[in-house]
Amino acid sequence: MDHRPRSFEGEALDHALQVARLDLPADRRPQLAATAEGIYALIDRLDAVELGETPPATAFDARWEA
Repeated sequence: MDHRPRSFEGEALDHALQVARLDLPADRRPQLAATAEGIYALIDRLDAVELGETPPATAFDARWEA
């Protein structure tokens, strides 16, 4: 598995801004990129968690049945 930090700049940043319909000034783009990279780094740390034989939950039904 690749453990290099994910980059969030250039086309990736442009695409994210377009999808979010955000018009971000050029001077704020580096701050957003750094924040997004930090969030990706935290998410990537989850790959190190040993699940053992417990499969990850893929669905959750919050209905209460009596």
